[in-house]
Amino acid sequence: MFGSLSWKNLWRNKLRSLITIASVFFAVVLSVVLTAIQKGAMQNLVKDVVGFYSSYIQVHKKGYYDNQTLDNMLVVSDSLIDAVKQQKNVVLVSPRIETFVLASTGQNTQGCMLTGIMPSKESELIKLRQKVKSGNYMSDDEPGVMISEGLANKLGLQVGDTVMLLGQGYQGATAAGRYPVRTLLTFGSPQLNDRLMFMPVKQAQSLLSAGNMATTLVVSVDDTKSLQQIQSGIEHHLPAGYEVINWQQMQPEIDQMVKTKEGSEIIIVLLLYALVSFGIFATLLMMMAEREYELGMLFAIGMKKAQLARMVALESVFVSAIGCVAGLVVSIPLVFYLHVHPITFGGQMKKMYENFGFEAVIPASITPSIFYEQVIIIGLVSLALSAYPMYKIFSMNALKAMRK
Repeated sequence: MFGSLSWKNLWRNKLRSLITIASVFFAVVLSVVLTAIQKGAMQNLVKDVVGFYSSYIQVHKKGYYDNQTLDNMLVVSDSLIDAVKQQKNVVLVSPRIETFVLASTGQNTQGCMLTGIMPSKESELIKLRQKVKSGNYMSDDEPGVMISEGLANKLGLQVGDTVMLLGQGYQGATAAGRYPVRTLLTFGSPQLNDRLMFMPVKQAQSLLSAGNMATTLVVSVDDTKSLQQIQSGIEHHLPAGYEVINWQQMQPEIDQMVKTKEGSEIIIVLLLYALVSFGIFATLLMMMAEREYELGMLFAIGMKKAQLARMVALESVFVSAIGCVAGLVVSIPLVFYLHVHPITFGGQMKKMYENFGFEAVIPASITPSIFYEQVIIIGLVSLALSAYPMYKIFSMNALKAMRK
């Protein structure tokens, strides 16, 4: 009976009910969209840091991270890679050789970072295939190099040209060779775009006289929230003589920046909840002011205050439920649209982002918890604020209410 009565009461004054529902609706939409954009910005920041080059976890020979020379390389073996893969959540393991060389084309000479990779695996690790600007993405056994667009411009190179490389190999051996340019790559970060050159790892091992060695094993994981546990698990499965480092240890300044930004965004969300609460509370004040005579009359003809409170409480539940569901229905496609078509900056803002090595875009996050967490929070806030009508009913004087 009370459920039916409460439902009918909602639509006796449609405008009042719709205003109350709208306050909950807009609260849900605003909180979901804002949270999705904030989390998307953080996820994109981390993706820029680890997805452009470093990956989430790296395995080195012990001491390499503090003294990054070719003399501290590790021997790549099936048993070593299998030991890393034994850890749950490890998706992919790929060897790399990283060193600095001089790249020359006639009169142009430029220092660059040469990275020996397995192109087939790096396409999944750092989405390298998606960064192809011109030419064809290389296979693991194809001779040649892939050069970042900025570096190619400095050297005056195009696809099909030849580049001379000169550097120092393993244990002081001379490293020199001529290689055809197969691919031009483009990176969102200017620092990477002006300095990177890739070649298949076997070719790099031959150039550097490094046998079956690598400086790094890069590791891709499928659960970034459990990074510390995955790192500890890999360390447990490896024999002595190796070090396992995650991206937060490799780039602590970025990690600190992310934590600081997350803290500031919590404050922004709390302010949003405060504004939302005032908006919902204002509609409840309006509702009680309009219904004071009605409630006083019901009490005067014999309806108990507890029954009135139950009726109004059910009305608050209906209003909250309708507003939350409607807000969720609208916010889901809106967030997905902002995920597929992210906010893109231009002009000075774009230059500022790129100077820090980040893409000037903010895609919305589509993490499922964003939707149900915000709906639950706003729903609980609106139900908690319904305590005010309860208070007004239990403190109501029927005679005074009907005079008004």
